[in-house]
Amino acid sequence: MKITISRNDLWKGIETVLDVIPSKPALPILSNLCMIASKDGLYLSATDLDLSVTTLIPAKVESTGSITVPARTFSDIAREWPETNLEIIVDNDRLQLFGNLGDSKKGEGVYNLSGIPTDEFPKTPTAIDGLTLSLQENTSLNSSKLLEMINKTAFAVSKDDTRPVLNGVYWKIEPKQMQMVSTDGSRLACYRTSIDMDLHDHDEASVIIPPQALNKISKILSDSHESAEITFGKTQILFKTANTYLSSRLIEGPYVDYTQVLPKANEIELCVDSTLLHAAVKRVSILASTYTRQVRLKLQDSTIELSTASPEIGGEAREVIPAIYNNEEKLDIGYNAQFLMEIIRKIDTPNITFKLSDAVTAAILKSHIDNDGVDEYFCLLMPLRPTG
Repeated sequence: MKITISRNDLWKGIETVLDVIPSKPALPILSNLCMIASKDGLYLSATDLDLSVTTLIPAKVESTGSITVPARTFSDIAREWPETNLEIIVDNDRLQLFGNLGDSKKGEGVYNLSGIPTDEFPKTPTAIDGLTLSLQENTSLNSSKLLEMINKTAFAVSKDDTRPVLNGVYWKIEPKQMQMVSTDGSRLACYRTSIDMDLHDHDEASVIIPPQALNKISKILSDSHESAEITFGKTQILFKTANTYLSSRLIEGPYVDYTQVLPKANEIELCVDSTLLHAAVKRVSILASTYTRQVRLKLQDSTIELSTASPEIGGEAREVIPAIYNNEEKLDIGYNAQFLMEIIRKIDTPNITFKLSDAVTAAILKSHIDNDGVDEYFCLLMPLRPTG
């Protein structure tokens, strides 16, 4: 194997796959970066067995070949290499990287690494059977829409391994609608969007995707904003752009019927400026209990009184901000301050509306602006019991 490649192209390719390398690999070869030189260019691959990514980068290939090399070491060399072309030669499971360190006055460098043959390195699939979605710009389903849906739902995934189905985002596709849902039992995020597409022989598809895979898809789309295809298989998902393939195992099992926990009688409405509320919660939460992170909201007339108490240090905080509250009776309700702030940021509109029932029923939080009939986004937040 012998190639000439731009340092910047090499580093861009390494960045695409590097974060897939596991810190504690199940197999020694999984700590390696797989490199395959072909007539198309240089393929770089990494996997942790659950998530695999392969990307193609341009290179002048004088002779084809392949090798796997220690990923962290090789990436450190590439990161520090000057922005010039370099050459890579592989012979007898040894990789040599060399080239000029800029112009002729800056010298040259030669680096040698021992590698492992690619025979035992897991391959990233390039095709699977299942429903395929196409992301195309200027359509109802494009990369920007998918990025928004992932960003607004993946944050609420559970980290509790005792209920594996909650450790991923539920993604359902129907002929006229697509939705993503996540919940950790204390909060829930749901994003629905209208689509118009032919599912061919499929009535619908639904999968549970690990957030690591969705975050990686987001990074790839954010870096390129190009068209892509996503295929939903029975046990894995395949994501493809022009130069990158990503496959991920799916989480097995039926997802919880989240519609059963959606409140049906939340008639009390609170509307408040999102920036004011977020800032107030952030300030008073400085003196929130380190155990519960609870902030109390006392709703009355046209104000919200926010308060926290920290028994650990004997501190208390209180602020009052204006709001629109449509109920004659006062309501005192508590929430996890961190969860509340995160939901406010995700809704990301000038004003936010709470749909409430009482101090023990989940609140529905959504934008105060009526949706356009195409998208619907809301979050649920469970209240906390009073402390003290």
